[in-house]
Amino acid sequence: MDLIEWLTMQEAPGATVAIMLICFAISFLNSSINRLLIHRFVGWPQYKEMQKEIAEYRTQMIQAQRKQDKKLLEKLKKKETQILNMQKKMFKPQMVLFVISLSYIFIWWFVLGPLYGTNIVAYIPGIGQQFLWIWYLICSLLFGTLASRVLGIMPIE
Repeated sequence: MDLIEWLTMQEAPGATVAIMLICFAISFLNSSINRLLIHRFVGWPQYKEMQKEIAEYRTQMIQAQRKQDKKLLEKLKKKETQILNMQKKMFKPQMVLFVISLSYIFIWWFVLGPLYGTNIVAYIPGIGQQFLWIWYLICSLLFGTLASRVLGIMPIE
């Protein structure tokens, strides 16, 4: 059995593994593209610094609002345009990545849909049988988070 036949198997466990591999590849590709776009549009050191500054600003804003500290709120209000400019700059790579990610819909529509359709592609203990859409979503979330962590793209918390 060659790779194409194995990937197009219509039942679990072949479909389970095939979809996991597809999600793994797409997640790492997407995260790598994201990292390259951030490097090109912003630069990593500056991006990390902006993330940190925006997180600190949000924390201070929440604290000032809770305490109703008008002095601190005014001080933070002056910094708001600077923060908005940082967010705009950080948004550019995300927007380009979003457009690229739309191409993945074609993978769904023209490849995975016809191959697996409404067949059961995974069995999850305690949950039961999973169809293509649910299994792809589960794998996508798992590998997307993993790829972001491995490549160091996760936002500062």
